[in-house]
Amino acid sequence: MRKFVFNLEPLYGHRQRIEELSQKEFAEVNLTCQSEEKKLFDLVELYKRSAAELDSLKEQGASANYIETHHAYLEGLKRRIKSQEASVAKIRVLVEKKRADLIDASRDRKVIEIMKEKSLSAYQQRADKLEIKEAEDMTIARYRRNEN
Repeated sequence: MRKFVFNLEPLYGHRQRIEELSQKEFAEVNLTCQSEEKKLFDLVELYKRSAAELDSLKEQGASANYIETHHAYLEGLKRRIKSQEASVAKIRVLVEKKRADLIDASRDRKVIEIMKEKSLSAYQQRADKLEIKEAEDMTIARYRRNEN
């Protein structure tokens, strides 16, 4: 009997490559998201420290001009935080899209993989039946030779 050949092997290989590409894209976007979230966290921490420093300056009786400058700096930090929050929100949406793409690619590959397993199983069953038939034929032939 011929060697097992899965007729959808090229499609299976293609779907594996698509899944691998989706995994790579998801990992890249996820790393970018983590990086952006860290930037946001760092900005928030900087804002908290700067706000505490402003409170300390007010208690120490720093000049109004210095306090006003520090307050303007805090307002700028607030704007950067809002901008960074928007960036993080956008990248999270992209992460979810890439996650969905990866799930779809994985599902598509698994469908072909299941078809391949079923096809291999059917091939093995046919091969087993053929082997049994050949063994029976050999036994019958040997029996007929012994009778003669």
